[in-house]
Amino acid sequence: MTAISAAPFEPPRVTLHLGAVEGWLALSDDERHDLPLGLHTLAQHRFQGRMPDALGLEQAIEEVEDAIMPAGPWLPRPVRLQTHDALLHDIARVATAENVLTREAVEQLFERLARQAQRYGPPDTLLPQDPVWAAALLVLRECLHHWQVEALHLAGAKA
Repeated sequence: MTAISAAPFEPPRVTLHLGAVEGWLALSDDERHDLPLGLHTLAQHRFQGRMPDALGLEQAIEEVEDAIMPAGPWLPRPVRLQTHDALLHDIARVATAENVLTREAVEQLFERLARQAQRYGPPDTLLPQDPVWAAALLVLRECLHHWQVEALHLAGAKA
């Protein structure tokens, strides 16, 4: 009797895109779920175009949760979440991740951002002092947390 080896299971790949005025998830060219939020919009509206303070961060979290929660049931389970976004690749660079950015690494960066937002004084030298970067970190953190995804896979970056 000959054993037939099965190919390892590969979960469906879903691409995450976070844009200036809107975001989306794509399973294929035909299957897409829009995310009604934008990084520039969030940075301008909630952060007033500067690094967030504690109140701005808290208000932004509520807004992001409202925007991303409907996508949770749409995602296949299990899922391989990936991105081509240059800004998300930059977050991975700051977290010293190469091909995979874990939820734990994102949480650690977000904790640094939250500590910075709660105090006066010099900024955290590890974090880029760019409100759009901060918005991207916040959105990514909320997505990974609420969608219960352990990691973001880094595909070829697109500007």
